[in-house]
Amino acid sequence: MGIEDALEPVRDVVQEARELREQVLNTSLLFAVVAGGLGFARTLIDALDMGAWRIVGVALVLYGGFIVLLIGRRLPYKIRAVGFLALLYLVGVISLVTVGYLSAPSLILAGQSVLSSVFFGRRVTLVTLAVNLVTILAVGALLSMGVATVDTRFYEPTVFLNWLRVAAIFAVFAGIAVIGVDVITTHLNKSLRDQAELIEHLKGAMQLHEEAEQKRRAAESRLRDSGQHDLRGPTS
Repeated sequence: MGIEDALEPVRDVVQEARELREQVLNTSLLFAVVAGGLGFARTLIDALDMGAWRIVGVALVLYGGFIVLLIGRRLPYKIRAVGFLALLYLVGVISLVTVGYLSAPSLILAGQSVLSSVFFGRRVTLVTLAVNLVTILAVGALLSMGVATVDTRFYEPTVFLNWLRVAAIFAVFAGIAVIGVDVITTHLNKSLRDQAELIEHLKGAMQLHEEAEQKRRAAESRLRDSGQHDLRGPTS
């Protein structure tokens, strides 16, 4: 094996990072649609029972948006990623306005911030964190001034079915975080194994090269000795 052969496993790192981000996006969307369907169904049933048609419409549009992004894999990555983050932001803001500073809305916005770091890197993440922080403070100001009011019917703690909605939200965003970390760490472990194999290949190639070089030098030394012997001629 030569050095050129040992270098064959070197990959396009930029392309791999792009594929990794898209894998996290696809898996997160799938998990959001499947696991989030439980919370969506519960919210839809409660809204229909209460005659809260605005919430029914908003829930249908948001959940439909997740489904469109999931099945629309021909759409450019940036459009799907930005759309996913935008939907998560809207869900978080609507939850804040509806139920105030309960853990669920904060968890939604926190999960959205984490995903932004996976999809777009540090700069976008810092902007996302700042926007989410300002949003939380703005909603808090509106609620504290009486401009908006909190509707606790959807999160009455004595109603067990409401805990089903909370559990679904937790499952979605905790699951997305776990999936994202798992995909990245799995890829990292694979890259480390590939690098270790590449190092072993290089070591083997260098050793073969060194052995060949030693043989070449030995052959040249024998040729020189033979040439000198021929020049001296036979001894009497």
